[in-house]
Amino acid sequence: MRKSLRIPVLAALVFTLGCEGILDTVPSNSINSENFFSSPEDAVAALNGAYQPLQWPNLYNLRIWALDMVAGNAEVGAGGGDDGLETKQLASFLIQPDNPGVEDMWRGIWPGIANSNFVINRVSGMNNLDSQLKSRIIAEARFLRALYYFNGVRLFGGLPVILSSSDDQMVKRESVAKTYEQIIADLLAAEKDLPATYNGSQFNEVGRATKGAALGLLAKVYLTTGEYELAEAAARQVTTLNYDLHTVFTRNFDPFFNNGIESVFEVQYSSGSAFNQFEKKHQGSWVTEFTNPRGSGLSPWGGFGWGHVTQEFVNSWEPGDRRLNHTVWQSGDSYGAYTYNPGFSSTGYNIKKWVRGSSSVTGMDSNLNFPVLRYADVLLMLAEALNEQGKTVEAEPHINQVRSRAGLPALSGLTQVQMRERILQERRAEFAFEGQWWFDLMRAGPDYAESYFHGLGKDNFDKTKHILFPIPRTDMDLNRNMVQNPNY
Repeated sequence: MRKSLRIPVLAALVFTLGCEGILDTVPSNSINSENFFSSPEDAVAALNGAYQPLQWPNLYNLRIWALDMVAGNAEVGAGGGDDGLETKQLASFLIQPDNPGVEDMWRGIWPGIANSNFVINRVSGMNNLDSQLKSRIIAEARFLRALYYFNGVRLFGGLPVILSSSDDQMVKRESVAKTYEQIIADLLAAEKDLPATYNGSQFNEVGRATKGAALGLLAKVYLTTGEYELAEAAARQVTTLNYDLHTVFTRNFDPFFNNGIESVFEVQYSSGSAFNQFEKKHQGSWVTEFTNPRGSGLSPWGGFGWGHVTQEFVNSWEPGDRRLNHTVWQSGDSYGAYTYNPGFSSTGYNIKKWVRGSSSVTGMDSNLNFPVLRYADVLLMLAEALNEQGKTVEAEPHINQVRSRAGLPALSGLTQVQMRERILQERRAEFAFEGQWWFDLMRAGPDYAESYFHGLGKDNFDKTKHILFPIPRTDMDLNRNMVQNPNY
């Protein structure tokens, strides 16, 4: 297995910012930041701190994949009572600005943006760095800043665009267009200076952002903004790099294959972390313990049982799709000596995708990485970009490559509208519980989302309101220039 990026605890603590307000942009540390950047090791340590907020439950360790429950693929389940109450409220579209899940997501993006800014601004002024390493560090930080902003703009709309440390607490939101303008600028700059692969020499650990990651994220940004020719061009460039589909779907969710051939970018996790189990700065993955059936014993704490998969979602799969058996626990399924008991779930189904990530010490520190971009995503984005330009026949081989691995027949002869629906359904199956479905629904448009949610019986969904989450009340109260999203 290839060596993966490990984020030193010291660097994470030194360069991780407080989350009480979005403008805690001066690093809260005991080291004088003016004097810290004296060596290449210092610069890389600071960069590692910019990666670290991706690991937090505010983003990929909980809230991002839990959006699949908001989007209707599963119910929260868990232990009942107030366990996961904030996610249940989100999934019922009974959303208030003080919802803890909303606050988590909002507070998840700003430390990463601030840490990225810190790296970009300070490393730019270093004169004792090899020029190639300097350019690469800045490019990695710009990729990370773009990723944090991309998550933020899709969740909350236009954001304050902050590119340097500032003591100004009364920032204003920029428009959605201005926010995307900065995201695209960062990704275009990052792509030029990021390597396609790393050679394993000093500071070149697998797991860092690559040219393919920047281009793949750029393709997704262009799809979201409706710039389909540019999305096609970016995705095509990724297909010329050294990526391919795993021959076996489950290898994408097995720690032994972390950073494998299909990985374009994934959040790195490690077991045996020194952090307390529920500390947000934890560097181990929570997803296996959270999603294993409650009381199953498949992980050290027995499993929390989050994600009672809905009957509608199970019914939505095509007959013969191999991915279903690897994604959803069903009656009669077994794993090792364990046989699934559907009575553990209110729906008779649980999330199965992450069961292999059980190599942990405490249960809350799996070393299973979380996929942000997979090559399957690139292929389906390319198919979508082509189809939206009316090139439906050209889209066929790309979606069919993904379908072939799933054991499904090739598609041909579809109209543009039919292909659009099949791509969306393909994405729902391929990326279930990876936090993609909510964003795919939003990209499909407010009318589509409203029809879908009302079809599930989620009649509270309002397309004039719920395509964005509210700005947390605390931040509204602290900043007189902050404008709330419509109808909250």
